[in-house]
Amino acid sequence: MRYFTCLIASLVIVGAAPSRAADRSVGLDLPNLSPAATVSLITYSPGEELYTAFGHSAIRILDPELGFDRLYNFGTFDMTVDNFYLRFARGDLLYQLSVDEGQADIEQHAAIGQGVSEVRLNLSPEQKQALFLFLETNLLPQNRFYRYDFLLDNCSTRIRDAFEKVIGAPVADRTVNKVTFRQMLDPYLERIPWIRFGIYLLLGAGVDRVVQPREACFLPSNLEAAVLQSRTDDTSLGERRIQLYQPQPLPRMPRILDPEPVFWLVLAAWVGLWLLRGRRSSRMISALVYGVFGFTGLFLVVLAANTLHWQAYNNWNLAWLVPTHLIAGIGLIFVQANQVFWLRLYLFLAVGEALIFMLSSPWLPQQFHPAIYPLVILAVWRGAIELCRRTAQ
Repeated sequence: MRYFTCLIASLVIVGAAPSRAADRSVGLDLPNLSPAATVSLITYSPGEELYTAFGHSAIRILDPELGFDRLYNFGTFDMTVDNFYLRFARGDLLYQLSVDEGQADIEQHAAIGQGVSEVRLNLSPEQKQALFLFLETNLLPQNRFYRYDFLLDNCSTRIRDAFEKVIGAPVADRTVNKVTFRQMLDPYLERIPWIRFGIYLLLGAGVDRVVQPREACFLPSNLEAAVLQSRTDDTSLGERRIQLYQPQPLPRMPRILDPEPVFWLVLAAWVGLWLLRGRRSSRMISALVYGVFGFTGLFLVVLAANTLHWQAYNNWNLAWLVPTHLIAGIGLIFVQANQVFWLRLYLFLAVGEALIFMLSSPWLPQQFHPAIYPLVILAVWRGAIELCRRTAQ
């Protein structure tokens, strides 16, 4: 189960980072920013660690005359809290706004290979001061915590909201057109294919709706694009993009080890071995297949029933990971061939339902990982073997 909760964590921490900032109480008697002060959007490229897979966004306020360089980060969390992964899975782990020293944080990310870019904002002195006040007010202990939604309310969307409050205009990436949340996540998961497979299993049909331009800012790179496209008064919100540090190449496993080729090769080898053995098969193997499929489906049901993450709801993967397959798997272990009618009937319905699912899946309201199809065929094959054996007996 921890494997699945880790997969949830990999999604929930889009753009997040473990909290490093010391707890502090910030008063509202703030100094006026000097004319030399600059406000920037800092964007970190994806990193090798799982929690950096989607990149990160932060707001930097640099004032050389006042002598500070503050980097505001809405994506920090405390990994030392009790039941960390369980609270991740349930969706009740609070995130917070924190502040770090800007240059030090930038150099720390660059040192582990993440690229860092900066877009300075074209804000009036009044708008800079208003943003400074907004951030410091939200940094107060009673304001800094919020309930995280990795698609609709995360470290990047909070920055979008702050910019919109200050400039009084929407911040949106208008280059995003007719693409879903799942499709936007895909490029970031391509180098970690097994995590991608697990995330496809966990996310339901809700993430397959079309993303609106403003919503696209949930990803740091799209927030950066939105800032460069948006306008404040008669000028663009962001100046040109400055690449402070280049990203280092990220490792990727050989594609032959991706879920798709692995599952197809296993299925082909398994069927080939079955044919070489004269079509003799083990009832225990069929029981194991149905048991694993049923247990996984049961996990998805329990997760959806006990989490605040709406992305886990309405999951059509349950059309092939049927929870009652677990009962059938147990039945295949303990019930002798041709002993009970209900098991033969169940296998017949399971095989038929799986075939219908494969044929209809392109038209269902959810996009499925291509690696599931050899698994569905596996369930059909093992079900047909047991059904035929029982019918013959």
